[in-house]
Amino acid sequence: MVNQATIATPSGNTVNGDKCIRITNSGKIKSWVVVSLAFFENETQAKSITLHTLPASVGDDASLERVVGKDPVLRKQTTATISTIPRLISVAEIIKREFVKTLEAKRSSRMKGLHQYNEIGTLEALGLTVAPATEDGTPLTGEDARSHNILEALSGRNYARQTQSPYMRITLSTIERPDLVERGATYQPPTIRKLSKSAKARAKKQEKKRQQDGTIAVATAENRSATAMDVDNTS
Repeated sequence: MVNQATIATPSGNTVNGDKCIRITNSGKIKSWVVVSLAFFENETQAKSITLHTLPASVGDDASLERVVGKDPVLRKQTTATISTIPRLISVAEIIKREFVKTLEAKRSSRMKGLHQYNEIGTLEALGLTVAPATEDGTPLTGEDARSHNILEALSGRNYARQTQSPYMRITLSTIERPDLVERGATYQPPTIRKLSKSAKARAKKQEKKRQQDGTIAVATAENRSATAMDVDNTS
């Protein structure tokens, strides 16, 4: 499942088209990697992609710090939020590795790979309600749900038993995301490419040309604006 949204970081950088991909037990790793690399095709743009194991009901809110207004998640459905975590980690590592390979193949001037931010939490802390259910998947409601929760709490040996539903979320970004660190994510710095002397010289030349093109574009826009003002004053 892939969703898109628009977010802004405190540093002022706007990450347009932030993408969310839900990792499942039945999905294909190759497909997720292909979609992600296509999303990062232009490595000069500020973009982020969030891979997660959250339930399908979360939908477009997968990248948010707290989810509200969602239907309860059945206890039986929460097992996937845990069992898919190893797949999530594998997908993230493959994307980072292949991203660096694409930089080398394109002879890009970008020297860094993708920034990684890891978040581990529980559905309950995220604002989701986890509802008990029967063996056939029918949700328990009213007095039945209350009785089930009491019996579950009393099943602890020395203390009241508390059941929580963990999930994991990994955000890969072409830029640093201090907003994610502020909300508790752990940061993994990007891989730094190792280039030969000729490749370094070529990368510097490309970066210098890109900066010059940007300067020319700004100067052209200023000249057009000044010309338009002169015409207005003349008229």
